Amino acid sequence: MAAKGRSEPAVAKSRTMVQRKSVRELVVSRTFTGPARMVFEAWTEPELLKLWWAPKSFGITFISCQTDVRTGGTYRFVFGHPSSEQPMEFFGRYLEVTPYSRLVWTNDEGGAGQGRRASVSP
Repeated sequence: MAAKGRSEPAVAKSRTMVQRKSVRELVVSRTFTGPARMVFEAWTEPELLKLWWAPKSFGITFISCQTDVRTGGTYRFVFGHPSSEQPMEFFGRYLEVTPYSRLVWTNDEGGAGQGRRASVSP
């Protein structure tokens, strides 16, 4: 029972939906209960990204997180795992940045220059 003047947090049933658009495009949608500002910041501020990007249960450590969140800016995430001597890198470029509304980026982890496009619209 909540103390007087306090309320229990609402538990929302977040549902993740996956839709294949083409051979090269997959859209993953999920609704979060919360202000768009907070969702956007969770995707763009390194100290917040480190808190949720890799679940602790995976045993992955966030070694470094570099972001330049602006259209044309880049990001680079480096992770470590006890089962691998080599760190894992994810990097790419921000294609669209509209604060608190839309974030579109590429994922170029293979280094082949043909990055995959991803986006979030809080």
